[in-house]
Amino acid sequence: MSKILLTACKDYNFYNFRSELILELLKTNEVVLVCPKGDKLDFFKEKGCRIIDIQVDRRGKNPFHDFFLFKQYKKILIAEKPNLVLTYTTKSSIYCGLACSRLNIPYIVNNAGLTEISGLLKIIVNVLYKISFKNAKCLMFQNDQERDYMLHLLKNNVRFRRIPGSGVNLEKFKFKPYPNTKNMIIFNYVGRIVKTKGIKEYLECAETIHKKYPNTLFRIFGEFDDDCFSKKIYELQKENVVTLMGQQLDMEPFIAEAHACIHPSHYEGMTNVVLEHSAVGRPSIGSNIHGIKEEIDDGLTGFVFKTKNVDSLINVVEHFINLPLEEKALMGLRSRSKIEKEFDRKIVTSIYLEEISQVLEKKNERRD
Repeated sequence: MSKILLTACKDYNFYNFRSELILELLKTNEVVLVCPKGDKLDFFKEKGCRIIDIQVDRRGKNPFHDFFLFKQYKKILIAEKPNLVLTYTTKSSIYCGLACSRLNIPYIVNNAGLTEISGLLKIIVNVLYKISFKNAKCLMFQNDQERDYMLHLLKNNVRFRRIPGSGVNLEKFKFKPYPNTKNMIIFNYVGRIVKTKGIKEYLECAETIHKKYPNTLFRIFGEFDDDCFSKKIYELQKENVVTLMGQQLDMEPFIAEAHACIHPSHYEGMTNVVLEHSAVGRPSIGSNIHGIKEEIDDGLTGFVFKTKNVDSLINVVEHFINLPLEEKALMGLRSRSKIEKEFDRKIVTSIYLEEISQVLEKKNERRD
């Protein structure tokens, strides 16, 4: 039996996006999850995974803290001696990837998007990408922009696979009839409450639209990553413009209640927010960036707007509100059809299992 170790920066990354793969791996392997403590890890513990807690400052830029993170990963890897490591999210992929490379442990990287940085920090991160990813057995790319950027950095010397993001579980996120719009039009924001996810644009849009269309409700699902937005959100909640819903273990019923999602993020790998809403049959309104625009057929399954442009977002939302109910419902049907064809999570799981099998087989051949 092989030991496979997976690492990420948040428990929801495993629960929301990797459950199917992890459960499949458990059938024939020992599985260890390395992640900061979180309630969603209990699900995997009950299924037979071992959990190792690790401290990760996801947004921190302190090099001493990051060096400590690298040391944590190295210590865990030396103790566990895994046959293969799967890394997810940027910090985990960089520092665990570096530790794997130093210890000659096979690893597969899923960086999940390029962060929005510039100047000296960008130079440093690019150096880290080069030294951390150069020995990966495979890089999983979620969009073409990230693929081209990384392959240029690594001089095309690393094996890679293109995957449709994390995909979506079509059995869990079933299609639901489109809700009527007579009483209230509901929009969902799902994501960390932080500037780079577009929460500022979402709040400004909500405030403007609600004044003109009082029968609109803008919901927010997620946790605060930046407390500077808390005052504004609580003010708008008192005025019944927005509703803070927190994090939800099961988003499917809340998606079914909504008429569309708004995803104003500034950068993504391939967002599951749009995928999950589309699977349930809900149109999406998203930033015109890689990782979102691939999931939306503009004017057919939803709309894209200019990134970081509040006026563009407001215009698109108002246009959507004034569409006939039949057209909104048709957009939802088209959304489901697109997801079935292009973004089924079974596609992602199958690609991972292929790569994992190849790595483990080669490792066993070397032992023989």
